[in-house]
Amino acid sequence: MHRLSRGSTRLAGRLLSGALGLGLVLLLAGCPGKDKSAAGADTSQIVAQVNDSEISIHQVEAMLAAQPALAEQLGADGPRRALDSLIDQELAAQEARQEGLDKTPRVLQAMELAKREVLARAYQDQLAEKVVMPDTEAVNRYYDSHPELFAKRRQYTLQETLVKAPADKSPELKGKVEKLGSVEAVNALVNDSGLTHSRRNSVQWAEGIPMDLLSQLAYLKNGQSVGVPRKDGLVILTLLNAEEAPMSSGQAGNAIQAALLSSSRRELVQKGMEALRQRAKIQRMGAFAQAASAASSASAP
Repeated sequence: MHRLSRGSTRLAGRLLSGALGLGLVLLLAGCPGKDKSAAGADTSQIVAQVNDSEISIHQVEAMLAAQPALAEQLGADGPRRALDSLIDQELAAQEARQEGLDKTPRVLQAMELAKREVLARAYQDQLAEKVVMPDTEAVNRYYDSHPELFAKRRQYTLQETLVKAPADKSPELKGKVEKLGSVEAVNALVNDSGLTHSRRNSVQWAEGIPMDLLSQLAYLKNGQSVGVPRKDGLVILTLLNAEEAPMSSGQAGNAIQAALLSSSRRELVQKGMEALRQRAKIQRMGAFAQAASAASSASAP
């Protein structure tokens, strides 16, 4: 596959979900090094010995694989830094066991939680491995259905006005600002409202903006605004300028394929987990049962 351009690299970052969860790192941190007396130990794989325990190259590689962004940042120095971290962890773990901390309720609970998380991740990864690679037709269909990200992609210069307002005043303010056609009019309205507010300008690429918000910004003209409600008030985004920066289907192809692959994996995991829930007998107790009942009633039509 061809090398991603800078724009499509940003797009891939925007579209893809994050890397591995914290569970594997927790498990690695909690695992003691392999004892040197273990039968059949392959000493060629050992990269450090810490008192009576050993650390293998596989542990170093696993730690780097669990934190790909950090591994990329460290580059060639990554393995050394990972080994240093594992040595520190092993020293601390040995001392913790010496002091009996591995038998305290808090530590035992944390270890069980970490183990459960890693096992759950392993099962979900197994579900996700069944995904089918999206074909060219699917990639083209996604490209055509999101012009605001590709064919009509833009770089937005925005004025962001954060207004602190009571919940009953935000809808009225939102309605007013979205009818205005200039930044001066927006600023005058907010100034006259007597509400506490702050402003800043920012430059955002299309792929850096949430999709539901991008679909609104994509069709604004300079000076027009969109209001985004918050718990503490309203954020007013006023378009100051927009520069066209289209991306061809060839440029975006790899990022789109990765995004579709990630989405399909999530769907497979969701379906798999739903199937498990359907087969399982789950009973919540106490306050949790009351909360679940209330949530179920609220969602009922």
